[in-house]
Amino acid sequence: MARAVGRPIKPGADLLLNDDEKPAYIRLHDIGRERRPQPLQEFLNDVGGLMLSAEAPAVASFVAGKVLQRLLKTGKVRPEGGPLPGVPEGLDDVIGHLAKSGRKYEAIASQFHSLADKLLWRRGRSGPFASLNFGNTHSHAVVVGPGGLEERADLRVGVIYMDRYSRFPDHVQTQPRAFLLLSPAEISLGDSQWFSAATGTVFANDAGQSFAIRCTARPLLAVWCQVEPET
Repeated sequence: MARAVGRPIKPGADLLLNDDEKPAYIRLHDIGRERRPQPLQEFLNDVGGLMLSAEAPAVASFVAGKVLQRLLKTGKVRPEGGPLPGVPEGLDDVIGHLAKSGRKYEAIASQFHSLADKLLWRRGRSGPFASLNFGNTHSHAVVVGPGGLEERADLRVGVIYMDRYSRFPDHVQTQPRAFLLLSPAEISLGDSQWFSAATGTVFANDAGQSFAIRCTARPLLAVWCQVEPET
């Protein structure tokens, strides 16, 4: 499980941003014209509340605060439809455990459960130090942003899922990003040593800094957010 020190990774290898095709960005003047569905709004409110809590690191709250400020206006909401294929098999397990992790997580678990089968789940690309068979043990989805339930070009709110005993590939992030763990995990940021983090941990990772995350006996679920670069 050792990591290479100083190993160069191309800036474009941000493995959470593996869009299959160029997103259909909406025009700026369309922002704010629609009403956000209640389960999505409540999910964003509760996740945002944890990311802005007094216990959260200042850098993470700064990133999340910029995202939440933009979320005051709504993007293009995808029309209601049936469940989409590709929902990870172990997702119900990790959501169920989240619901038992404390009162403040019950609502988030319920909200996310109602959203999960409406998300476009993508298999992750493998990379340096990824666990074996990573392509079949990991999925991620955009909740708000390019390809999300709410389509927009100025930000992303995404989720990561990994099966038990999986490790995400080491990679360098292209934008400052804030995270909220909805399950226990082990994390390494930049040149730091691995550290264990509990459900509810909030942290940030800066642009150009390497990022690594893994889980052990429980599946991993995490929410992340960032402001998109202006084009």
